[in-house]
Amino acid sequence: MAQNSLTALRVYGVAAVDSAQTSSLANSTSLVHYRALAAVVEPSAYSNVSLDEKEMEHYLAILDEVTTHAAVLPAPPGTVFRSHGTLTAWLELHYFTLTEAMNVIEGHSAARVSIRTPGTPQEAGGAEKSFQALAAESLRALRGQAVATVTLPHADEDEAEGIIARASFLIDGQRWTQFEEAVSVEAKRQSAVDFQVTGPWPPYDFVRMQFGT
Repeated sequence: MAQNSLTALRVYGVAAVDSAQTSSLANSTSLVHYRALAAVVEPSAYSNVSLDEKEMEHYLAILDEVTTHAAVLPAPPGTVFRSHGTLTAWLELHYFTLTEAMNVIEGHSAARVSIRTPGTPQEAGGAEKSFQALAAESLRALRGQAVATVTLPHADEDEAEGIIARASFLIDGQRWTQFEEAVSVEAKRQSAVDFQVTGPWPPYDFVRMQFGT
């Protein structure tokens, strides 16, 4: 029965937190400190986490709450460490890399831009390649507004929804309105396709945590 006890820690992310802070950054969580960083954690069994819709909603809600208090590097959904000690050792081992990443994302949020054809893929017909070229041109133009850009892979539902391109942009929080205006300009310039921007999001698309030694 020991393997089912809540002695492990589920990690939601690593936040920039003063070492003297003891209060949690999100409901049901606590902090594991290492110098100027702290992991946002919850007690967990040391086992695989079933990432169903309920679990993903909980994961996103925790990170949304954390971002209202501090900059955070999101951990992959379902990340679990065996113990407080193994987590602290990991924070120590990767402290320099985590701090560098924090310097990049602090004060920034992610904007996700989707570009779609106005009709169904069947209605687009032979014009789909032309639409893709227009989308690629607009995404290149928007890169100048961002600190970093990631082209997002196609999702299973993209074809059914007519989405031909998606990208995530890391935006300075003080320039969010300007970025939305830049998207509006592109939408008017490329009126053959439709634009959608969502966010601000935590920087999910810009963080790739390493868990090896």
